[in-house]
Amino acid sequence: MKLRTRLTTALVAVSMSGIVFASSAAAVEPDIATARSEGSNAVAAGPLLMWEDPNYTGDLYVAAYPSDCPKGCDIDGWDGDNEISSAKNQTTCTVRLYDNDGFTGSYVDLGAGRNYSDLKLVGFDNRAESYKFFCG
Repeated sequence: MKLRTRLTTALVAVSMSGIVFASSAAAVEPDIATARSEGSNAVAAGPLLMWEDPNYTGDLYVAAYPSDCPKGCDIDGWDGDNEISSAKNQTTCTVRLYDNDGFTGSYVDLGAGRNYSDLKLVGFDNRAESYKFFCG
């Protein structure tokens, strides 16, 4: 409670002095791996989620657990095939996204418990056609 009081007092003092701070840094969403490494046991594994657009927006095309497709899954037809732009790998497995159906072509690995707000940053925007889970 003392820390909260000190922070509030400091913010009021800065506010009264007329100093304005601006930041261009965006809010960062912690990923599962970070929470686990910091000792939090409250984070449970969830599904792999993949969206049409960056920043987890647009249509949610994939919501899958490793048990849903133990041998891998194709992203079929108009429902996300070559349209995935962001992903949250909330599983405890690495997910490998492939450039082609049938788990062929170029690929990128999405680390377990990691969030990817823009797959363009890993060179895989609008390229995924299939994926596999690598667990253990």
